[in-house]
Amino acid sequence: MIVNTTNEGWEIFSHSAHGLLAGNIANHLAEKFKHENWIATLTAIIEHDDRQLNFEEKNYLTEIGTPLDFLDEHRTTHDILSRSQRLLDEAQKKSTWVAIFIMHHLQFIYSEDAKESKRVSKFLSNLEAKKKNFMSNYKLSSSDVDSIYQIMVFADRCSLIMCQNGIPSLGRKLEINTSIGGKTYFIMQNEAEQVRIEPWIFEPSEFKITCEYKLLEKSSFSSNKQFETELEKSSIRIKEWTLKK
Repeated sequence: MIVNTTNEGWEIFSHSAHGLLAGNIANHLAEKFKHENWIATLTAIIEHDDRQLNFEEKNYLTEIGTPLDFLDEHRTTHDILSRSQRLLDEAQKKSTWVAIFIMHHLQFIYSEDAKESKRVSKFLSNLEAKKKNFMSNYKLSSSDVDSIYQIMVFADRCSLIMCQNGIPSLGRKLEINTSIGGKTYFIMQNEAEQVRIEPWIFEPSEFKITCEYKLLEKSSFSSNKQFETELEKSSIRIKEWTLKK
């Protein structure tokens, strides 16, 4: 989960909501970036961070009882493998195309962990063999996969910046990443709090996107169970952004 500290309390974005926002961003890209299997690619983008929260499996509080942001989580080999397998199982039920890009994403985000864990290294090696088999079904080359994956890289990073309240104000630019078409993209916000991305790669010149989150006013929690209960019963809030060329 993505956790922000605000004057009102804790803003909590689930990774599933973040993934949906990433898919919404990707779906507004210029038509030239949308290939023939676009819906399956969108599905991979939307679901690439699913199956994260599992209160029976992990503690999501810090030592002082505050919500734990995903960047501060300690992931064990068991965490990585079990979560990855859950994600893959769901992806393969839908489409091997979806699975290809979920596999590619897992290889990317856990490449460093593979250097420290033989189990993770073996898992990723097995993924590569399986991924290549799936790629042959669609006659996809490695360069094809990497090119399409850059859409996920771009949309994922944009969504994360937004969910983290990370867009700089006063016209200052923040680098998103170098991704689609090998170009480097930047995000900023004007005085009217409209978001601008340079270079502009979207089909419409202006559009709105939203993401659901929860606000917890309680400063800390006595147990993981209490936090889970409070999170479940808290009301849904919606954050909206206007992107304009």
